[in-house]
Amino acid sequence: MLEKNKKQKEINIFNNIPTMADILLPETLQERKDYLVLGYNKYTRFFAMTIYPEQTWVSWLDDLFHIGNINISVKIEPSSNGNVINQLTKKLVQSQSEYATYSRQGNILHLPELEKQIGDLEDLRMLIQTNQDKLFFATIFISVNAETLEDLNEKTKILESELNKKTAMIRTLTFRQVEGLKTILPTGEVPIPNYERNMVAGRHCYTYSYIKS
Repeated sequence: MLEKNKKQKEINIFNNIPTMADILLPETLQERKDYLVLGYNKYTRFFAMTIYPEQTWVSWLDDLFHIGNINISVKIEPSSNGNVINQLTKKLVQSQSEYATYSRQGNILHLPELEKQIGDLEDLRMLIQTNQDKLFFATIFISVNAETLEDLNEKTKILESELNKKTAMIRTLTFRQVEGLKTILPTGEVPIPNYERNMVAGRHCYTYSYIKS
């Protein structure tokens, strides 16, 4: 009789909906020097892009996906036009000064490289000053996944080889693999700094290593 009078405990049907953490968190997390163990037969290695080609384009990394079970995280942050123009002007004056010095000395070895750099700097400054282009800071992280450590090492070699063909280079995040895991999470944050590279938009994206981020 008492049981019938007791109100049934109301169950909130929304408590059983999986959260983002349930979806993203791995089964286990074991960090090694240069890879993670995320569960049974789940090995992952994280890399940061350090050297970029002079020109990039939309989907320039798409052919890496044929390696299989690979993730690419690209973080883009716009720059301040005023700050970029100031840095471009300082670098342009420095390059012109170096060019004049080498010319007076009769040292022609570095002149072609300086000529190209001066031309690039002048063109880029003009485009940004006239709002025809915009400079961004790009950070690229890559993760490779495999069922065995041997397969992971083999995929790493293939990845490095494919990027070398593009005149690009990656660096393994040694002793920073857990931080690497955070780079592919959809948080919009870059937990590992100092891997930003400068790019401008347009038909092709150009990288400028002499502009500080």
